[in-house]
Amino acid sequence: MTEEKEQLQFYIRHHEDFLQDKMILVFKSDEARKFFESRLKGSAFEKVTKDMALHAARIGINGKIVPYGYTTRLTQEEKAKLSTANWDETARLLAEGNERLYKEAMEKLSKKE
Repeated sequence: MTEEKEQLQFYIRHHEDFLQDKMILVFKSDEARKFFESRLKGSAFEKVTKDMALHAARIGINGKIVPYGYTTRLTQEEKAKLSTANWDETARLLAEGNERLYKEAMEKLSKKE
């Protein structure tokens, strides 16, 4: 197992008022995770293991599908690779997408100052 995979952080984001009340989020930095926590007001972030996140992605929670994270900053090629059949690669891509989203937001915020 590579060092990068060991450093990934897996969370289930809970929020009853969101369209998806639960979502799997994967981060590769504390800064990105803290940014998401600060922006997703009223959300609870439950730290889970990689295997727990995979289990939630495969079978859901309480009979509901649990989607994995925000994929808006992934390329179409990267999105095509997302699969619970290759969870290590999927987790890495999800973390990368969240990192990109975080960095873009930080750039926008620094330009406003």
